[in-house]
Amino acid sequence: MSDRPEPDQAVRDSFARQSFMTTLGAALVEAGAGNVLIAYGRNEAFCQQHGYLHAGVATAIADSACGYAALSMAPPGADVLTIEFKVNFLRPASGERFEARGRVVKPGAQISVCAAEVWETAPRRRLIVTMSATMFIAKGGAETPA
Repeated sequence: MSDRPEPDQAVRDSFARQSFMTTLGAALVEAGAGNVLIAYGRNEAFCQQHGYLHAGVATAIADSACGYAALSMAPPGADVLTIEFKVNFLRPASGERFEARGRVVKPGAQISVCAAEVWETAPRRRLIVTMSATMFIAKGGAETPA
């Protein structure tokens, strides 16, 4: 028996420590090798002036979905940090429920390329955001810059 935690458990443990996702009302629904699903709902406190959920909410959750997808394939004790991402906003977030699916497109020893899609799931299902992200694999855990 290995002392390495299962990828989904390592992701779940890390997600549970991320206070920003809690603030946004996000919940980790699925976590597996290279694939993560995060669900969240509309919160009027996070809407912009036109009544749509602010684009920053979808961006932050898509970034976490990509990061946790990468973490699920990282070596034990490693962590991931976002190097860059590109977001396409396809339509305003006007719904009540949303989900972000992150997946690893190309895993690597130091760099992983990931993608995410954010879907409005209620009142109807429609794609609202796509993201492409590059993640740095920090072996031995992420360090705080000096």
